[in-house]
Amino acid sequence: MNRSQGVMARAGCTRVTWAMRFSWVSLLFMTCAVQPVRADLGLTNMRLSATLLANSCSVSTGTQEQTVDLGTWPSKQFAVGSQSPNPTRFEIVLENCGVAASGVEVTFYGSAPAGDSTLLALNASSSATNVAVAILDSERRRLALGQPTPVYTLSANAARVPLVFYGQYVAIGTPVTVGSANADATFTLTYQ
Repeated sequence: MNRSQGVMARAGCTRVTWAMRFSWVSLLFMTCAVQPVRADLGLTNMRLSATLLANSCSVSTGTQEQTVDLGTWPSKQFAVGSQSPNPTRFEIVLENCGVAASGVEVTFYGSAPAGDSTLLALNASSSATNVAVAILDSERRRLALGQPTPVYTLSANAARVPLVFYGQYVAIGTPVTVGSANADATFTLTYQ
């Protein structure tokens, strides 16, 4: 299946959106199609223009849909604010970067529990309670939803660039009850 995308540049950056699903047993990456920008110009007097750049990369087929086991943890393991002891590593692998590729930021989006934008709230299909999912950068620092990561350096024509992240559970209340713990997120790649 060909997964190439149309890319639109704006203000020197290119944005490509992908989707991911975090679950109690796994992190599942799913791609969503990039939709071209459209506008109904029938009643307006404006001109839209864009510059297409060769600075984006493809997301590796092997990391578009992957399962990452976050482990099985006893509910009594968690006190409020505690997390699963071993964050689980996962990668978003970029490949076939363009000739002008120099950097990329990753921004994760999703529903956060009240008062903490660094966590993903469990979705409606989850039966566990008082637990959420944290996404960590390569240094194991929590990433805030809706905020870009620092720029990951890219090399022009890079064949493979792994962007390293971690996922882990965090208790947000007591008691943590057992069951499925699923969270949904999307991420956007913004190329420099």
